[in-house]
Amino acid sequence: MRPVVPLFALPLLLGAVLQAEAQTDSVGFIPRKNLIKVGFTSTWVKVATLNYERVLHPDWSVALTVSYMLPVFPSGLFDLNAENIEFNADRKITGMYFTPEVKWFVERSDRRPAPRGLYVGAYLRYSDTRYTASITAERTGPNADGMIQTDLQIDLSELGVGPSLGYQFLAIKDRLAIDAIFFAPRWSLYKLRVQADLQGEGELYDALEEALENILGRQLLNTSIDLSNSGSTTIDRNSLGYRFGIKVGYAF
Repeated sequence: MRPVVPLFALPLLLGAVLQAEAQTDSVGFIPRKNLIKVGFTSTWVKVATLNYERVLHPDWSVALTVSYMLPVFPSGLFDLNAENIEFNADRKITGMYFTPEVKWFVERSDRRPAPRGLYVGAYLRYSDTRYTASITAERTGPNADGMIQTDLQIDLSELGVGPSLGYQFLAIKDRLAIDAIFFAPRWSLYKLRVQADLQGEGELYDALEEALENILGRQLLNTSIDLSNSGSTTIDRNSLGYRFGIKVGYAF
C-alpha cells in the first residue's frame, strides 16, 4: 500500500524541495548569478564606479561598468601667458566612462563555478572627458584696450578594446564580492575636439588666440591647433591605455 501524504504537509514538502534546489548547484555551492559592485578613486581625479555582473554559464559572465568623474576644478591646468596680458579662468573637468566586458573563469583547482576565482576577459571602453573654461583677458600695460570674454570647451573621447586578467573573491556566505583587476591594457582611438568662442578684435584678440593655440597644442597632444572665431578643431590619435582597480559589492 502506497503511503499517503497529508494535504496540510504538501506546502511544507514543496517548500523544502524548492529551498534545496535554491541553496546548491551541481557541485554543492550556492549559485550567485548577479553581482552589484562599486569602486571609488581618492586621487585628485575622483571617479565613482558602478558595476553590474550577470553569470550566464558556470564558466563565464558578462558585466557593464559605468563611471562618473566628479567635477574637478583645477587651478593651474592650461595656464595662459602673454606679454602685458592678464588671464583669469573658471575651469572644470567632468567625465563619463562605459565599459562592457566578458569574463571567462579559468581556475581549475577550484571546483566553484562562476563568478568565483581567476578569470581572463575582454572589454570595450568608451569615455568622454570634458574640460570647460570661461576665460577673461585684459591688457595690463599703459595702452590697455579693454577686456574680452572667451568660452572654451575641450572634449576628449576614447574608444578602446583590450584583454583583462583578474581574480574575484566571494566571502561571508558568498555575499561579499571583491573583484581585483591585475592586468588590462587596451588599444584606443582618441578624438580631441576643441571649441573656442573667441570674441574680440585688435591686438588683445590676436594675443588671446595665439596663447590658446600654443597652450592647447603643447599640453594636449603635442600638435598644432588652429582656432578661428567661433570655430572648432578635431584631431584623431591612436594610443595605448590601461585599466586596473578593485571593486567591492554584493552577490545574490
